[in-house]
Amino acid sequence: MNETGITQDNTLDRTKPPKAKPPKDVHFPDYYDTTLANGINLLVIENYKIPSVSIRFVFKDAGSYYDNGKYGVSSVTADLLTKGTRNRTATQIAEETDFYGASLSAGDDWDGSYVSLTVLKKFLDKVTDVLADVVLNPVFAEEEINRLKEQRISSIIQGKDEPSVLSDKMFNKVVFEGSPYAFPPEGTEESIRSMTRDDIAGFYDEHYRPDKLILAFVGAISKEEAIKIVNEKFSVWEKKDVEPVNTEMRQSDQPPTFSTDRVYIVDKPSSVQSNLRIGHTGIARNNPDFIAVTVMNTILGGYFGSRINYDLREKHGFTYGARSSFSTRILPGDFSVDADVRNEVTDSSVERIIENLQSMTSEEVTDEELQTVKNYLTGLFPLQLETANAVATRVINLKLYGLPKNYYSTYISQINGLTKKDILDAAQKYIHPDKLFIVISGNANVIRDKMARFGKVEVYDADGKPEQK
Repeated sequence: MNETGITQDNTLDRTKPPKAKPPKDVHFPDYYDTTLANGINLLVIENYKIPSVSIRFVFKDAGSYYDNGKYGVSSVTADLLTKGTRNRTATQIAEETDFYGASLSAGDDWDGSYVSLTVLKKFLDKVTDVLADVVLNPVFAEEEINRLKEQRISSIIQGKDEPSVLSDKMFNKVVFEGSPYAFPPEGTEESIRSMTRDDIAGFYDEHYRPDKLILAFVGAISKEEAIKIVNEKFSVWEKKDVEPVNTEMRQSDQPPTFSTDRVYIVDKPSSVQSNLRIGHTGIARNNPDFIAVTVMNTILGGYFGSRINYDLREKHGFTYGARSSFSTRILPGDFSVDADVRNEVTDSSVERIIENLQSMTSEEVTDEELQTVKNYLTGLFPLQLETANAVATRVINLKLYGLPKNYYSTYISQINGLTKKDILDAAQKYIHPDKLFIVISGNANVIRDKMARFGKVEVYDADGKPEQK
């Protein structure tokens, strides 16, 4: 019988499963890449399997990192793009896109702001008029600003009742002290209340520039058609004569920060659970060890079968789920382990997490662990490329983070080429069990004394103010 399960007499032996062959690299689509006269970096990925087109604008250096003390201004600006232009009200924008079955959205993250549109090809000309209007002519009407500010403040206040929100904010505050990452991208009550239309319009004028734009077309469209649309709708968009965006604070050699034996508790007196966030600074997205770190973290806490989830959930019954992750951006984000555990096992859970981190950095993973995660990640990857918008996002990531053009075409083979030593090296280089920030949102009166064995305990209220002694 050969590896396919076929016997010598050409019958199928159903008692033995055929051996699976190693997964092959996915052919990531080639794309057209050019820079137009006004500085727009245009990308076109042709795919005629579905008669639709996705268009994605990403403005570099226009994310929450650049709020410049006006916390939340980047996200507020992005949210208001679809809430009225010189030619259309927010209602008209919504009705017109809905009429053609299109999906239009805008938002931001730490590294940039984006506008996305998906529509059937036959309606593309109609809806790109709306798209161009949204990008080029937002009015930031006072009525819409006030409505959004009220919603945003209400959401921030509601977040004070969410343990995960409280621990997340405190974790970022202590891990990224002195960096814009230390402040919530949605803003604070104070920053949103004091935000003016001039703040929002000023952010738009400074950061929404054609020379900062990556513009990707994906789907049933040729490069000639895409260029025609851009020339018709955006050729009048000239480079702005404004002060250049300050990039000095974005040095790639930003030093990592680690804890000095502190435990931070955000007190939530009525809580019967503790929300844990334990970690330190991590890596940037363009780190050459990113794939090794991804595999290592998946084994550690990146999927349901991970070590941390098995230990805390299956073995000890401390939680419904525990996970670890690396948040990667242009600058290093964070590494953290997150879980909700019962009050009475808070210290035991922290102990188990630290022991798992120590084990990950002191000994090689098993052959079975490594092969299982390789199979998981290489099987998942093709599913993540099924939509035009997903492909557009990945192509833009190549440009935004300075990754090689063949990055995704070799992704599977890079994963399969990793050894147990590679995984151990990545763990030892990027995980530091003896330098962890331990942040907990929970009932301080119940957990404070038990947590003292991990370091000096500091208690804060939901507003981030230290406990009055």
